[in-house]
Amino acid sequence: MEKTEEARNRCDYACKLLTEANIPHLVKNPDIGHINLLFQNKVVMSFWARTGRFIYTVNPNNYKNCIDLDPDFDRGIKNCIKIYNKTFRR
Repeated sequence: MEKTEEARNRCDYACKLLTEANIPHLVKNPDIGHINLLFQNKVVMSFWARTGRFIYTVNPNNYKNCIDLDPDFDRGIKNCIKIYNKTFRR
């Protein structure tokens, strides 16, 4: 499967899970699977569906990165959702 097609398919799947989790999000670039997650109408995290990598763009707790919360939460949309909920939905 071509990387662009893979990214688009994974982006669709990630968006489905984010919608089910009631997490507001915007697809920035489906060709690379880039999705921004929002909290209070601000971008707080970025997720790349093809690689499963995610980062904070707003870091309210001064974590160095997302895996500071738990080293098992390294990649993937399900882990991204868990980190989002831990950070922004206390």
